[in-house]
Amino acid sequence: MKILYVAHRLPYPADKGDKIRSCHQLEYLAARHDVWCAAFFDDPADATHVPTLRRWCAGVHAVPLSRSVAAVRGALRLAVGGTITEGFYRNREMSDVLRRWSAAVEFDAALFFSSGVAPYRDAVRARRVVLDLCDCDSLKWQAYAERASGLRSWLYGTEAHRLRRRESHWLGAFDACTVVTRGEADALRRTGAIRGTGVPPVTTGARLPRHDSPDALSDRLHIIGNGADIGMEPLRTADRADPVIGFVGQMDYAPNIDAVRWFADCVFPVVRNRAPNATLEIVGRAPTRAVRTLAGRENIRVTGAVPDVRPRLERFAVSVAPLRIGRGIQNKVLEAMSAARPVVLTSISAAGIDAVAGRHFLIADDPQSYADAIVRLLNAPAERAAIGAAARAWVAQNASWPHELARLESLLTGGSQ
Repeated sequence: MKILYVAHRLPYPADKGDKIRSCHQLEYLAARHDVWCAAFFDDPADATHVPTLRRWCAGVHAVPLSRSVAAVRGALRLAVGGTITEGFYRNREMSDVLRRWSAAVEFDAALFFSSGVAPYRDAVRARRVVLDLCDCDSLKWQAYAERASGLRSWLYGTEAHRLRRRESHWLGAFDACTVVTRGEADALRRTGAIRGTGVPPVTTGARLPRHDSPDALSDRLHIIGNGADIGMEPLRTADRADPVIGFVGQMDYAPNIDAVRWFADCVFPVVRNRAPNATLEIVGRAPTRAVRTLAGRENIRVTGAVPDVRPRLERFAVSVAPLRIGRGIQNKVLEAMSAARPVVLTSISAAGIDAVAGRHFLIADDPQSYADAIVRLLNAPAERAAIGAAARAWVAQNASWPHELARLESLLTGGSQ
């Protein structure tokens, strides 16, 4: 098959949440089909990775994106009744290359990654077109609005409302659309973005329906989850006199910043009252000033970017994911689970992971219960090991990348190759 892949940022390297998903998609598809990839980049360093993509793909076109210029375009688009997202990624060069490729290549399928590139649907000719909504941006903006106040709350809420209308349009414009979790699909139904697609209500404890399952959501809306690499051996159990509590994530991403600040302010002091030697380690690239200042506190370390996260995970007695804003399946959670780390996470971080709380991870949403769960694990090495082993086994059975990507490939082929 000849497949066109369009993304709002270069899929390689897989060094942040959405790029982990897009990178695995592109690598999987390129190993099995002829793939042309067009994507934006806003960091000149990312352009150095284009040669890697050229080795994977039949064609690659990387479009530079000035964030300041794009922000102006987004604001202008908002002012005339559109969305910031569409204005931000509106670009003549991208439109031209897609039209040129579509004229020269008879594409069997096209995959658009994220709402930012969905408007380029009209520039592409392909027998089958699929949109991966990934983080489901309207829901993300709504979550931002609920946490903000004043003008920011209005701005985020307006973007959420307008994107919901666009998502409704795209569900009709594409042959198939994908989200990451059942919760996202049901939230779209409740907010009215899905009209007439037959999305059933979520039932407590139900397994995630997939596009090939008996209770598939609709003809056009499907669930393709995230995965984790399970090939390496599980990490050794961390037994240290100074136990490390670890967080891994892109540290200029607003939900991650909110999460570590809340944890450092409200949870970690309670932990240290009962486990004075405990250390909090925040691992991830591009920490903002608000994150870096946390390193000035006793027993908190901020590492910045690391070449390989696994040695850091091996240090963790407990991995934490205290997100209060977020959508989709958190890659950081699956990554820790696949490495056999016990994870304590909020209900938001657990969304879409159809594992069993208390067996595969622990859930806590307020500072006291969160601290209680961490201290409980710090004092119980056998329980840490058991939860870590069960978590890894669950990921291997339910959330491996090949398992999820085979479903995506079937959507692109229309069920036949």
